[in-house]
Amino acid sequence: MAAVSKVKVLWSVFMCLIFLVLYMNLAGPMWPDQLDMAISAPFKKQRHNSSDAVLGRSSRHVEVLTAVEKLSPAEPRHVTIHYNGTSSSYREQHDTCTGPVTNLVFIKVHKTASASTAVVLLRFAYKHHMTMCYSPRGNKRFTLTFPSTEIYKSNCSRWQVLGDHFNFLVHHTVFNKTAMDRIMKPGTKYIGIMREPQSHFRSQFFYRRHHLRYRLRHHPNPLGAFLDNPEHQERKWSKNLTWSGERNNQAFIMGFPPHLLYTQDTGLMDDMINQLGQWYTFVIINEYYEESLVMLRRKLCWDMSDILHSTKKIHEQHNPKKFIPLTDKQLENHKRINAVDYRMYDFFNRTFWRSVEEEAGRGFWEEVAYFRYLVERVNKYCLASQDSEPLKVPISKWNNPFSVNEMFCKGLNRKPTDWAKKLFYQMTRRDKIWKKP
Repeated sequence: MAAVSKVKVLWSVFMCLIFLVLYMNLAGPMWPDQLDMAISAPFKKQRHNSSDAVLGRSSRHVEVLTAVEKLSPAEPRHVTIHYNGTSSSYREQHDTCTGPVTNLVFIKVHKTASASTAVVLLRFAYKHHMTMCYSPRGNKRFTLTFPSTEIYKSNCSRWQVLGDHFNFLVHHTVFNKTAMDRIMKPGTKYIGIMREPQSHFRSQFFYRRHHLRYRLRHHPNPLGAFLDNPEHQERKWSKNLTWSGERNNQAFIMGFPPHLLYTQDTGLMDDMINQLGQWYTFVIINEYYEESLVMLRRKLCWDMSDILHSTKKIHEQHNPKKFIPLTDKQLENHKRINAVDYRMYDFFNRTFWRSVEEEAGRGFWEEVAYFRYLVERVNKYCLASQDSEPLKVPISKWNNPFSVNEMFCKGLNRKPTDWAKKLFYQMTRRDKIWKKP
């Protein structure tokens, strides 16, 4: 009996040890090594058809953050993210990169998340001491030469001194590659951004207060009233229909020839759009914003810390009339007067998904999930009190180690206009040519 009891005790101890080992393995924080297994499968299938864009992100994406540990509101802010990686794992992801791209033009299209993107790019430009083409008039409206299609070195502040060094342009400007090539340093990359045309129309119409322009302020459905007869509404404002904010606005800013904006010749549209596609290094798709930032990071050989962004929306619209459904006739009219916008968006959306397919075998979706978690974690840290220890992010497959502190958070949430002033001051101090603006 004594022997049997001894065996039972030993067996109980053995089972307890097994349970303890399993618990320790499962209870730890889920970061890149475990993310590879946890989130690769849900992302294998994505909708590549741009017509899905108006349905919203929730219908296209499988939420994976439930597979990742989350900060609760009560969790202390001085947290270190644990990841047992090595420095070689980061370098292996950059074996084709010789260094980050630091010659860059961003074509900033209104109401496409371009302000949030501008903050990301301005942070990077400041970090790398880039030389920006800055308007001599200041940047209250963050505009350089828009809506003109021309741009010259003389449009840039202190161009006599800095004219041979411009390697960054981010203010509202219509894309003109020939003119911009004369201003920018050789090898400059061109980045654009687009949004599904109907969603873009809804947002821009109220942001620009066009419901007041067309005397539709008190109409229960200003968007529908305009689209019932667009030509009639536009003539109420101007008899000149050579350019309208409601017609192919994105294509115009992205560089489509202005005199062809109203063509219905699909072959001609495709020729012009294909040419633009050869000039752009990458075009961000608003409906796949974080996926686009990850792709941008890969194409420009940047670190993941460079593409972190605030989750606060800039210039968000709250007019409930923006969401009123449109009739089939109204939608048809919108597609008719914005044929180039629709065709260009479809082209760059397809181009984006081809790039995703090419990168899928290199851990693209794993990186997207890691990036989403990192964005959420950093923003939660920045929203908490400002008097605690930095948030330490260790090395991973996609980033060098870095820390997030109060200064980092302020930069993440700084307005584009303030970032531009800060970068311009850095430029003038560096070259000792002007005082703080």
